Amino acid sequence: MYDTLIIGAGMSGLAAGIRLAYYDRPVCILEQHTTIGGLNSFYRLGGRNYDVGLHALTNFTPKGTRQGPLARLLRQLRLSWDDLALVPQLRSAIAFPQTRLDFTNDFEFFRGEVARAFPDQIDGFDRMVAALIDYNDDPSPLGTQSAREVVARFISEPLLREMIFCPMMYYGNAREHD
Repeated sequence: MYDTLIIGAGMSGLAAGIRLAYYDRPVCILEQHTTIGGLNSFYRLGGRNYDVGLHALTNFTPKGTRQGPLARLLRQLRLSWDDLALVPQLRSAIAFPQTRLDFTNDFEFFRGEVARAFPDQIDGFDRMVAALIDYNDDPSPLGTQSAREVVARFISEPLLREMIFCPMMYYGNAREHD
């Protein structure tokens, strides 16, 4: 018998299951597909795996880094870097018909892409980054507003706003109108 039933072996379902099992709670994870990973999936073509998942590992930091989302996640799940075979992404792209923004784990590279594709928006982009750099999920004046409203204060170009939000909100957001 299980104390907890988790529907979906995506990243969140697996993380919740790991956490519960760590504390010796009987847990069962159900998945309708033949592989785990949820949106973090792949397809095979010509004997090679192609990652098409939404959960590409961005914000990758080297082993031993104590700050950042990945280090925090590993601490919370009580996993070590050696438990996972992590490698940084090489490059990803946000491609709209009008333009494309490439990005890597080097934020300055992405900033350069914004400057290239939207030169008249780079000053606002820099101000936005400065305003958000220390943002966390605690209730604050920024945290109680729509992300779109906050970003619109800094970036006037609708296409750039949509491109910034696309990787994060492709499947929607919990906050209305985002």
